[in-house]
This record gives sequence, C-alpha cells and structure tokens, in this order.
Amino acid sequence: MKTSLNFVKDFVKIDETNEELYKLMSFKVIEIEEYYKLVNATNLTIGHINECVMHPDSDHLHICQVDLGGYVEQIVCGAPNCTAGINVVVAKDGAVLPGNFKIKKSKVRGVESNGMCCSLQELGIEEKYVPEEFKNGIVILGDDAKAGDDPLKYLGLDDTVFETGLTPNRGDLLSHLGVAYDIAAAKGIKVDYKAPVMKNAKPSDLSVKVETENCYAYYARKIENIEIKESPWWLKGRLIACGIRPINNVVDITNYVMLELGTPLHAFDADIIGNNIVVRNAKENEHTTTLDEIDRELKPTDVVITDGKEVIAIGGVMGCLKSGINENTKNIILESAYFAPTAIRKTASRLNLHSEASMRYERIVDPARTTIALDRATELFGLLANGNIDNAYAAVDNLNKNDKEITITLDGISLLIKIAISLDTLGNLEIGL
Repeated sequence: MKTSLNFVKDFVKIDETNEELYKLMSFKVIEIEEYYKLVNATNLTIGHINECVMHPDSDHLHICQVDLGGYVEQIVCGAPNCTAGINVVVAKDGAVLPGNFKIKKSKVRGVESNGMCCSLQELGIEEKYVPEEFKNGIVILGDDAKAGDDPLKYLGLDDTVFETGLTPNRGDLLSHLGVAYDIAAAKGIKVDYKAPVMKNAKPSDLSVKVETENCYAYYARKIENIEIKESPWWLKGRLIACGIRPINNVVDITNYVMLELGTPLHAFDADIIGNNIVVRNAKENEHTTTLDEIDRELKPTDVVITDGKEVIAIGGVMGCLKSGINENTKNIILESAYFAPTAIRKTASRLNLHSEASMRYERIVDPARTTIALDRATELFGLLANGNIDNAYAAVDNLNKNDKEITITLDGISLLIKIAISLDTLGNLEIGL
C-alpha cells in the first residue's frame, strides 16, 4: 500500500521528520517497507516562455527566453509542444534530476542554454501516469502557474510516499483516514476530519432493489450535467503518489474518495443504464465485458449490478464496458455499497480480477463510511465537474452501523502489551481517537 504523506497530513498533525515518522509507524502502526520522495529533484522552478524561435541550425530545436520570476534565462528546448506564452517546469543551472542527471550551462549547436524545460518523465514520473498530451513533450502548466514558484507544489508532486507491508487483517489502513487514526493514536492526539453534510434531500427518481444476501447496503445518487475533463493537478498528484493512473475527473474523484475513506465507489453513465438498479446474483453462464475489455463468464456465486436486465458491473470488483464513463457522458449514477467480503474474495480469485475495490471489500470496509463516501464524492463532483447536485438518493440498507462495545480486563491489557499496568496509569492515558 502506497501512502501519501501530504494526504495523511490533511487529517492529523505531523511535525516529525520522515525518519521519525518511519520509526513511529514501524513500531506502533505497521511495518514500513520504504519511504521516498515522489520526485527526487533539486533546483526546479516555474518558468514562463516569453519568446520561442527556431534554432538556426536545427529543424526541431527552439531557442526560448524564459521568465523564471524576476529574471530571464535563455534555454534551448527540443520538445515539439514548446511555444511562447506557456508555463513550464524548468530545471535551472545546477539542478539534479532523477538518475543523478545534472543540469549545467552549455551550448547546444552553438547557442547558449541555461537550464532545461522538463517533461514529467524527466522528473521521474512513470509513463503510465503522464497525460497523453504530454507524453512526447514537456509538461505545460496552467495559466495560474506563477513564474518563480515551486513547480512540484503546483503539480501536487511535492510529496513523500510510505510503502507499508499491509497484512490481511489491516484493511483499515487501505485509507488515508485510517492511517491518520493510527498515527493519531500512537501520538496521543486527535484526528481532524469533517464529513460533508448533504442537506435538503428530496425523493429520488432512481429505483434500487437488492435480491442477494451478499449485498448489505446499496446507495445510488444521480448527478446531472457534469463536465468530463482532466482533474486538477492537486488531485492527480495524490493519485500518482498512491500508484493510481489519473483518467478523467469522474473516475479520479471516485478513486480519490476511495483512497481517502477506504470505501470503493463506482460511477455509471446514467443515460445508458436508466433509473432502475437491481443487485442480484449472476445467472449460470451469464457473460459480461468488463472495463478492461475482457469477456467474463459469471457464476451464481458472483454479485452483479444490473439495469434490471443486463449486467452493468461485477459487484465489488469492476464495472462493465457498456456502462462506463466516456467523453460524451453528461449524467452519472454514483454507487456506494457494502458487499459481503467472502463473496467478493471468491469472485475476484475465480476471475483473477483483483482490483483496488476488491482488495478493500475483501478486507472489510467501514460500514459507517458508506454514506459519508457518497456525500464526499458528490461534494467533489460539484466542485470539479460542475455537477448539478440535488442530494437525493435511493438506497437499500441493512447495515448495523452502531458502535461496537468491547469489554476487556486490566489483566487482558497487561497480557497483550507484555507490561503490567495499573488502573491509575490506564486512567491517565489519553487516546486520540
């Protein structure tokens, strides 16, 4: 499990160094296999290209006059998307990029160059995470990027990643809020998380039916008039840090909330599936094509989401190609559900289809976060997709969300921690939950 330090800091105060946090988590939370900077580079800045002309001795090199925030440097750049008027990432003279690649003043075919305009790959970002438009050139920042500022902060890549050796019994650590709770407990402080509050819900025109004992709760909310586009860099940076490829704002929001709360979500194209959702067991020899474009033969032990007729998702595992989000999607139905862990485990194993969602459902997600995740994602759809939010939802909910009361004896605590502890000492402890 890849954990973003910046993400965790949203919920709990961390003033320790990375080494101190590594020791704290390894001894009191879970084993940390390694930690590293998401981008290991120095002496970077945002530059604005004031002027871009062709190199006189090249058919692909450009000579750029780049404002680095109060002063201008000449930089020779060979990227095909290099042009005047854009904001870029600049590695200045003396910078060191991943792979110990050092940037120095030089002459390129007789023309002085004082730095380098960078691609995401040159910053150490894997090809699979790079937006298609930047795969063969430099990364172009938005108009709001300011010359002289930190480009890694702008891109959301100024992060440290902690890789944990996750054990099957610690599904709670598959969310950044879960990691924050454990760090807070280890430090004796409190977590700061404010769940969104959705008000004035009106009756939904959606219909939800659950016809399988392996789905304990299913919530569906329609969000209309969304705009499909790229996510902002702060969100893409969080996904990249956690090893998830950004796709578009709709898919990215569902993945982001899953990383935040540990609750998998799914978005369907509402104009394709209609208003009726039936959750049932698959029929013998029933087939569906999943988002990875593979035809899957289903069994009656599999939970499926249907539009009343056709399968539109394999519950808790993966959506289907038929109902997937595309560039023409205007309205979506957002799903937040709770499936039986054993059923999801069997389906994922039989189909050899282990997804981020199935990994969490298999280890048991927090049932109390089912509606919180729905509302959190809805909030983000309003902010990042200009969605028309009416807060209405349809649901079937058979979950027991009451807090569990755990009884333990003083002797039991002493036996567990291998230290004799008195009642007075126990009474003086302040646990930050």
